[in-house]
Amino acid sequence: MTASFPAFAHTYLQAPFSIFDKATATALAQVGWQQLAAGRQIDAAHYSIANCLGAQQAQLILPRQSALMINETLLLEEPDFDHLRAFYDEHGLEPLPIAELFTGHVPAKLCRALAMLAEVAPAHACVLALTHSVQVLRQPDPEIDVSYSHPAIPFSVFVTVCEEDSELAALRVAEAVLHETMHLHLTLLESVVDLVQTGSLAVYYSPWRDEDRPVRGVLHGLFVFRAVQAFYQALITQAGCTGEATDFASERLLSIAQEVQLVADFMQADGLTAAGRQLAANLLEYRVEASNPRSYANSQ
Repeated sequence: MTASFPAFAHTYLQAPFSIFDKATATALAQVGWQQLAAGRQIDAAHYSIANCLGAQQAQLILPRQSALMINETLLLEEPDFDHLRAFYDEHGLEPLPIAELFTGHVPAKLCRALAMLAEVAPAHACVLALTHSVQVLRQPDPEIDVSYSHPAIPFSVFVTVCEEDSELAALRVAEAVLHETMHLHLTLLESVVDLVQTGSLAVYYSPWRDEDRPVRGVLHGLFVFRAVQAFYQALITQAGCTGEATDFASERLLSIAQEVQLVADFMQADGLTAAGRQLAANLLEYRVEASNPRSYANSQ
């Protein structure tokens, strides 16, 4: 990370602020690919989760596992139990074997989720720029969605996919993909901009974990949930979902707004750099216009 950061990052942090910015996402993706090429000799043609993790220990590119193209950029990547078993166990991940991906109609469900994201073009553009592959996890309960991303794997997300095939299920998967994509976005931004002071041990209450967390984790939470909030409000405003899915989106908007209120002075948190305070201020001042008649509007 550098004290004098790239012009695109400086521009992104200025007000008026937009979470979804295609130019910034594209520039961050270029940074990520350059870092992979320089540090691990990995390009898009040889990208895989195993290579991102395995090349740290061996200067050897592992054979790519089979992958299915979901759209023009996103690959559904087969789990690599041979090379990644320790990684999965360490992080509590249980990817679905390739056979279950097809018996559960996972590719079609992911396509439906991406189509839902495409209803909000700026959010969709960020996903297209920053998410290259997805691994699908076993869902622990039909009502529980699990997602994960890791800084060492800059273009991959892990998500569960609902057993049911409905608009609501697609929306839940769309949120998971967007949530983890925005974690990747902020991690790449952190690689060129110091947002948290080096070595800081400062903590701050996280409403998303209901406990004190390192300030970096709270900044990530604020960033990704503001992005989810912006996505849902745009989706409702543009009538991109109906019925049960609209009710779900409205409930998520209310929940996120209430959580953000609990970090209202986060910009003053110990451990943030000047750039980190600017980003926090932008996120706290960010206003998602409410056009839905439900009580979300009263929570702002």
